[in-house]
Amino acid sequence: MAAQHRPDVEAWRQHSSSKEPYFWPYVNLEDLTKPKPMLLLLHYRGRHHPSEFAHSDVEQAALAETSTIIMPAFLNEYTMYFHKKGSVDSYGQLVSWEDDEDAFENMINGVGMHPGHGLKALEIQQRLWAFLVAWSLSLLHDIESPTTTDLSPNPGPPTSMADITSLQITALEASYRIPAHLDLARLEAIASAERNAREDHLWALREDPGYFADTMRDAAAHRGEQLLDTRGHEHPTMKEPGKPLFWSRVLRHVSMNAHFGFATFAEIVKQIKNLASLLKEYGARIKPDQPLPSDVVLAFQNLRFLLDETVFKHIMDLNLGLLASPPLRQFCYRQPQEPNTTMMGTGYRGAPQDHAVTRLMPFFEILFNERKLSLFSLHTLTDEIGRLLQSDSEIYALITPWVAQRLSSLAVLSECLHQLHLFKPWSRKIEDDMELKKDELDKNYVETFKWNISKIRFDGTEVYRLADPTDGKFDYPVHRRRNKQNVALLRKAESNLDAFWAAVDQRYQSAGGKKSQLELVAHLLSKDRSIQRTPEWVETENTKRPAVQQEEYVYQPFSRLLHDRSKQVTGTFDRPSSSDKAPKPKTKGIAAPNTTIHPPEAPPETQKPTVTSVDKRAYKVFRTIFHSPNNPDTPGEIPWTDFLHAMVSAGFSAEKLYGSAWSFTPKTSSVDVERSIQFHEPHPISKIPYLFARRYGRRLTRAYGWNGETFRLA
Repeated sequence: MAAQHRPDVEAWRQHSSSKEPYFWPYVNLEDLTKPKPMLLLLHYRGRHHPSEFAHSDVEQAALAETSTIIMPAFLNEYTMYFHKKGSVDSYGQLVSWEDDEDAFENMINGVGMHPGHGLKALEIQQRLWAFLVAWSLSLLHDIESPTTTDLSPNPGPPTSMADITSLQITALEASYRIPAHLDLARLEAIASAERNAREDHLWALREDPGYFADTMRDAAAHRGEQLLDTRGHEHPTMKEPGKPLFWSRVLRHVSMNAHFGFATFAEIVKQIKNLASLLKEYGARIKPDQPLPSDVVLAFQNLRFLLDETVFKHIMDLNLGLLASPPLRQFCYRQPQEPNTTMMGTGYRGAPQDHAVTRLMPFFEILFNERKLSLFSLHTLTDEIGRLLQSDSEIYALITPWVAQRLSSLAVLSECLHQLHLFKPWSRKIEDDMELKKDELDKNYVETFKWNISKIRFDGTEVYRLADPTDGKFDYPVHRRRNKQNVALLRKAESNLDAFWAAVDQRYQSAGGKKSQLELVAHLLSKDRSIQRTPEWVETENTKRPAVQQEEYVYQPFSRLLHDRSKQVTGTFDRPSSSDKAPKPKTKGIAAPNTTIHPPEAPPETQKPTVTSVDKRAYKVFRTIFHSPNNPDTPGEIPWTDFLHAMVSAGFSAEKLYGSAWSFTPKTSSVDVERSIQFHEPHPISKIPYLFARRYGRRLTRAYGWNGETFRLA
């Protein structure tokens, strides 16, 4: 038995001609010696008919065929069937196309199987069941005639999911369970979590100067211009005083990624809901031996095409940023910049054989190579990268938070595509037919995003001066106790951020058809569109007492471009107050002229959230997350495991995706909220700094209306 996980991948990398690793890649010592996989394999294979595994067995060994190591035997004009469970003789039955007019169609749509693939399934299952029988006989060696003795069967593994799990564990165990089927509820949950995270990202970029500055620095650090060329020279844009062209490109990338990325996942969620609605509408009329209704096929294909296009864009983005990331920069290069072009040629030059990067880069080289990626499949590759990051701390240290976040998004897309592939037996035919409808699907995609104004640039403008974070204009000491000096710094940073976005919005308005990016995605945003701004410092009469009764925040329009005072969503912004005292209306501040900031008042959907009792460990987490800046005591860091515990205590299940992302899904029986939310685990140290904790709290307040009074000690 192979020693390592996915021996077929290792055999392919080593150019091995041995066929054995390719037949059953999930049978290996690394996986089966873990606590659950062997018991799962024995349980499900022992209690379900082999026909239920025939197609999945062939699919899990797909690398054998795509790499041409094992090519299926050829027998024309016959279809092999596995679904007839009446007798042993009917299992793997060959039926001629002449004798059955539906045989060819059944082979195409997945009801039957090509004889070459069918023979491969039989070979795999013959080996697997022989192994399971031998293993069972060895285990029960002290029981006489174990095949006939009267033994009470164990009920098997529990079906309920744990409160904290990971996509990696789920993917690992899936190989040993009964083949899964399309689960649109799960598909919608993970896609919605990504969509919500991107909306929160868009909010934070316009609201939080510190977050905006961090995002700009990260984006700048992962651009190809940071690489020296093969002659050891800097990129021309890095030599210019103030780097105007460089920062113009960085701010364009950050802005486009935030707005278009959010709109893309909003559309993905919309199309998933549409597909679910159609399947529910047709219900029992959808049968495995019948073709799907045309509108279901089109909905499926549009969603699949959208996901494929999004994957392509994510891989391109990751390709551009990975090689320039600080830990890998020393092993990469850039070709000398050609004049009159913005295109850059970058590559990986190699590293010493004992360096961890040599174990990592082969997987990214597959990801960035379309032909190699088609051999492995995206789902297999993201699983392998995720497992590598989990098991090798040296490799994990090479992954920056910027790269980890993009790997997480790519894993979400990979899981969505995998779920669609589980739409048996129709998925194969739907996917094959997409090539014939490529022009139509591409037209639908272009029509969906026809508003995209990605060609607009900032080159030659002065907007970069407002975006460059290196001069300290966005320094935001929100972690410090409020006093006159710190409040002035907060307000100055907020004013600088507002000025930047006003300039960006104006640029898009003037050059992109009278609408800014924000206006183009405004209908996709949550209805509650207001941002927190720090009010002016007010000295108290008694100087010995801290100004704890002072309002912590006032609220202003998310964008003045969208501001309509006659409407609740863009006029008066009702927000839950963070203080028990009645807020005082302010006559000063940074609100736009002629814009009145009304006293915060909780909207119906977030008014008086249910008080939840939690244990001491969770309560400490929430007290830190919703810590008042007027409180003289500054909390410390939060261990990530404590944050997981707190969210589970609040009624969520937690699932680790690949990269750094965790998806938190409300359990309907435990918490009175509907939407899921996603957070990224701090990297490389799994502790949440207080500054990040405040950002987490702001997102939770915006999503669920939670505040410091929502939780009490049980």
